[in-house]
Amino acid sequence: MKRDLYAEVSARIVAELEAGAAPWVKPWSATPGANTPCNAVSNRPYSGCNVVLLWMAQAAGYRTPRFLTFKQALELGGNVRKGEHGTKVFFVKQLQVRDQGSDDNSSTRLVPMMREYTVFNVEQCENLPDRIIAGKPMRVRNPDGRDELADDFLHSTGADVREGHGEAYYVPSRDFISMPAFAGFKGADHFYNVVFHELTHNADIRIMPRRYHFPWFFLAKRCRHSA
Repeated sequence: MKRDLYAEVSARIVAELEAGAAPWVKPWSATPGANTPCNAVSNRPYSGCNVVLLWMAQAAGYRTPRFLTFKQALELGGNVRKGEHGTKVFFVKQLQVRDQGSDDNSSTRLVPMMREYTVFNVEQCENLPDRIIAGKPMRVRNPDGRDELADDFLHSTGADVREGHGEAYYVPSRDFISMPAFAGFKGADHFYNVVFHELTHNADIRIMPRRYHFPWFFLAKRCRHSA
């Protein structure tokens, strides 16, 4: 039976939403490879459903949203670590083909084409060049310094806050908060507003953990916000 890639993508996204993995954005800079998933070799940002799929893949705790194929890793002199599992992404384009059902031989129609690829985060690989892992230097937007009192409070909560990730979200299944780098925010107030928002999700699961057994709760709590 022919695979329906469109249905597979939809099913994956719905499954992750029900598991509470939907990230939200964003008062920070959208720099490819800093918080927008991109190909680690070309630095070209992914688009369409691939952005959502790779954001969800980052729930594993990767610090940078830079991905590449198995072949690209080998060509760079590196390799994917044994036992690592990749993420499926999709290349979509429209092909212009001759319309067989038309009496006019010059008549054409557009047919969508979808191909599947597997990519790996750079943290799943070994022996890659530093330039591939780090990418371009992040553009610093935040003119402010850290707030010592706010940072002390964050540390006192015992929450696992992982800065430097591409997006801001809380992962209940792994109990950590993902945050973009402090320097990528518009200001210190924006950073602390976001991290304290995510801290409420962390606190909620500690206070009322049984609520997290129900998929509808994730859909309510993990909604996506716009800037």
